[in-house]
Amino acid sequence: MVTTLYLVRHCEAQGNINNTFQGKIDQDITKKGQMQLELLSERCRRLSFDVIYSSPLIRAYKTALAVNKYHNAEIITDPAFTEIDGGEYEGRQWEELPVLFPDTYNLWKNDFSRFKTDKGESMRQVFNRVSNGILRVVEKNKGRSIVIASHGCAIRNMCCFMRGIGIERIMECEWVDNTGVCCYHVLEDGKFEEIFVNDCSHLEGAEGVEPHRMFWRKGE
Repeated sequence: MVTTLYLVRHCEAQGNINNTFQGKIDQDITKKGQMQLELLSERCRRLSFDVIYSSPLIRAYKTALAVNKYHNAEIITDPAFTEIDGGEYEGRQWEELPVLFPDTYNLWKNDFSRFKTDKGESMRQVFNRVSNGILRVVEKNKGRSIVIASHGCAIRNMCCFMRGIGIERIMECEWVDNTGVCCYHVLEDGKFEEIFVNDCSHLEGAEGVEPHRMFWRKGE
C-alpha cells in the first residue's frame, strides 16, 4: 500500500501584499488569492485523495476548501500545521525587522534552523510540531492519499523532515510559493520519497495570478 501526501501552501493573503510578517495573524486572502484558488481547484479536480488536514488559519482553510471543491473529502483542522508564532515579529513590516531585531533577523536570513524570537516559537519547535503531525496523520491514514493545507515556514520544515536531512540543513529546502503543491510517497520502511516540490503549473499562462515572490530567497 502506498500512502501519498500532498502539501499545499495557502494562496496569496493580505500579509503577502502588505509585506508584513503574518505568522499566526489570521489575515484573509486577496482578490489574486481567490483567482489562484480557482485554478488550484481545477488542478486538484484531477487528483484522488481521501482526507484533508488544514491549518485553522483562514488563508489555509480557504485553500483546503478550494482543493476539495470537486471532491467530498473530510477536512480536519489541525493546529500542528499552523504557521510559526513569530512573537514580536507578528504584524511588523519586513523592512522594519533588520532594524528592530538585527540578531534574530540575521538568523532568519542566514541560519534558519536557529531562528527564535523572544515571545514566539523557535524554528526547532516548529520542526518538531509539524514532524509529529505528519507522523500522526500518516499512521492514521495508511494506504490513503492525504492533503495538508499549510504555510510557507511550516511546509519548509515538513519538507526538511521528510527529506530526512535534519533541521540543521533546512536552508537546503526551497520555499514553496502561494498554492504551490508538493508530493511525497511514504515507503514501506517509513521513509519518504519526494515526488515533486513547489509545483505551480496550474498558475502558468494565466494573467494576474503569479505567486508572490518571497524577497528572502537566495539571491533576491
